[in-house]
Amino acid sequence: MASNASISSTIAYLNFVTRELNRYIPLPLLILGTIGNILNILVFTRPSLRTNPCSLYFVSGSFVNFLSLYVGLITPFLALYDLDPTQKSNVLCKIRFYLRFTAITLSTWFILFACFDRFLSSSANVNFRLWSSLHRAKRIIVISSIIGFIFPYIQAFYCFSINQNNTCTYITNICKLSCDITLLLCNSCVPPILMVIISILTIQNVRSLQRINIRRRRDVQLSRILLIQVIVLVFFTTPITAQKIYSSATMFRTKSELTTAIDSLINQIATEISYIISSTTFYIYSLTSKKFRKEVSYILSSLFICQYYETNNVQPIPRNVKHNSNSTMVKIDHRQNRVNVVSY
Repeated sequence: MASNASISSTIAYLNFVTRELNRYIPLPLLILGTIGNILNILVFTRPSLRTNPCSLYFVSGSFVNFLSLYVGLITPFLALYDLDPTQKSNVLCKIRFYLRFTAITLSTWFILFACFDRFLSSSANVNFRLWSSLHRAKRIIVISSIIGFIFPYIQAFYCFSINQNNTCTYITNICKLSCDITLLLCNSCVPPILMVIISILTIQNVRSLQRINIRRRRDVQLSRILLIQVIVLVFFTTPITAQKIYSSATMFRTKSELTTAIDSLINQIATEISYIISSTTFYIYSLTSKKFRKEVSYILSSLFICQYYETNNVQPIPRNVKHNSNSTMVKIDHRQNRVNVVSY
């Protein structure tokens, strides 16, 4: 009797920890991810970077990271307060998992494509380098997005439904196995392995470069950003990959309530760890690239300057202003926050 009470207490505690993780972890990840992905888009669309195919992949990845974070993190949090619409509508239930799986997969694919682009652009073979182009990157992004939204996870519209406990989940174990295998092949297992292999080949290409000009230095910095992102991605996808493999291997075993509670907690931890990638790319880029930090600093300073002009009702002065001997020029003293009018 005492043993049963102890087990029941342990199960209750594990379920409590699972709920609390779902209560306090998603919002910080969502806030950090929103700020970071917005700044990513602003930086990589700057004139000095947006002509690089790798930057286009980074921008596309930031957009799907938005979708991944908001679809994947908000609804479980709302479910704690019985406000999750996906637990009340079968249509929204199916759409939620379809979009969630598709978004995280496209995000991984874009990083993989960026790895391959860095490999091509750093190659000593001129024919390989020609394959790295902005036009080709745009085509790859469009085609991969169409494939990502049509093929891998279309079974979600059949496999997910609201059960008797008002929970949006798989309708059968076969459906769960099918989705888990697809996720392993398309997202958390095969793409990271390919990234590691291509990154090693890229490092060899970069080391073999004999002459580095300004453009090449920029490419090397983008390659460094990408390499660190691959390392982080592999590190944070390992738990969810291991959890999916374990879950698939033990799917048809009869589990006790204690084992089920443990599995639920492990799944919650692994899932939230996997969302760290979508939330922290900006901060990874900032720590690994001086060029990226300069672009961020320029954007933030520009925003502050624009805010200063709006607050003080002062119009910014064009850089190239033609004036004659009777013209008037406005000089702005930023150190003393005042405007001087000078006649010539």
